[in-house]
Amino acid sequence: MNKIKSFAKINLFLKVIGKSKNYHNLYSLISQINLFDEISIQETSAKKSKFLFTGPYKIKSEKNTISDLIYLMKKNFLHLKDKNFIVRVKKNIPNGSGLGGASSNAVTVFKYLKKKYKLKISYKESLKLLAKIGKDCPLFIDNKVKLIKSSGVRYVRFHHRLNLKLLIIFPNQFISTKKVFNKLNKFSKISINKKINLTRKPSLINLCKLYKNDLYVPASKISKKIIDLSKMLDKLDTILYYSMTGSGSAFFVICDTKKSLLNVQKMIKKQKKAFWTTIAKTI
Repeated sequence: MNKIKSFAKINLFLKVIGKSKNYHNLYSLISQINLFDEISIQETSAKKSKFLFTGPYKIKSEKNTISDLIYLMKKNFLHLKDKNFIVRVKKNIPNGSGLGGASSNAVTVFKYLKKKYKLKISYKESLKLLAKIGKDCPLFIDNKVKLIKSSGVRYVRFHHRLNLKLLIIFPNQFISTKKVFNKLNKFSKISINKKINLTRKPSLINLCKLYKNDLYVPASKISKKIIDLSKMLDKLDTILYYSMTGSGSAFFVICDTKKSLLNVQKMIKKQKKAFWTTIAKTI
């Protein structure tokens, strides 16, 4: 039984530029990273699908993004109407971290079923279907770097890779995205037509420093750990850039060298033993 990789993502910057209907409009640069959950899928003769989660960040819920995705696909495709599956997921991506694990899981299963059963669905229709599971699900349709200019469905894809080495830090605290947005009390007024060059690392880092993450302040009102982590990172002059990803609570750190990243990781482990860290890179 083959295992499929379901990759995490980071928001290099995130601006909240407005709201339409019930969804916030974002301007955010997204890249997937080589931190991943492992998924295996097999058909079963049982009367319903089963979802088994293992790993350090396993969940117990029978209702999850994968179950929602399979229900939706069975509803939309006759090929799948009478099929049920056993889905096993080894959860390596922390939950409630802003790393997009749940959305990535659903899209990974979607791409597997689409290919295995030769489902006829266009790229555009795929995005519409995935958006019904979660507004950020379309971002995982492929592993290209993307610039969001909406709630997640509309984005610009880049052909260049970022080639960044990162330290991911998770302060072991689940943060509700809904609660973070409820704490947000203003929108950013910026031009969303600025050209972004992924090949010029210094200018990209400067742009990220300028834009940062609008959700940091509301998230810090929920979690003191986020404030403590920021204060620790502010003291280190080897860091080129750091930020919270998504609505938190995970952070990523960018340094010039892997040695510098390892030194930051060592410091975090020494001062905050409960925090989870891993070295990663953009894909």
